Amino acid sequence: LEFARGTQEQQHVSDLESLVDEIDSRYQRLGKALQRTRGNVPLLALAPLSVRRAITNLIDNALRHACGPIEIETRTEGGDAVIEVRDRGPGIPADEAERLKQPFTRLDPARSGGGSGLGLAIVERVARAHGGRLDLQQREGGGLVARLILGRAADA
Repeated sequence: LEFARGTQEQQHVSDLESLVDEIDSRYQRLGKALQRTRGNVPLLALAPLSVRRAITNLIDNALRHACGPIEIETRTEGGDAVIEVRDRGPGIPADEAERLKQPFTRLDPARSGGGSGLGLAIVERVARAHGGRLDLQQREGGGLVARLILGRAADA
């Protein structure tokens, strides 16, 4: 419902690394195989609940569609904060990446696992609200790289 209403959470200077560490710890307690790489991202203005939801959506998608450990990396590129979630699942066709960011869109209903088709649309909305974007790319060796970019970490 929040997605449909377009409700926006207030942004404030926050520690993205600590936020991702908390998310990682939660999944570890649930017995999920995650591998975390910290990149020492500086403090930045963000809406913590929205960013948490976006990262969780990416991890849940990876866990649903992939086998083996899911890799989560944070880093800074050109002043932007980057969170990558990498898996070794079937990936998605390159020509479907943009379509899958639209609300209520799924790649293949037969293998969707019952999702609503809102997960990536929410991530895309959160990225744009933070001056960034969501990139979905084929991973070398198989799988998917979901890259959530939050704009201008250095300016916070």
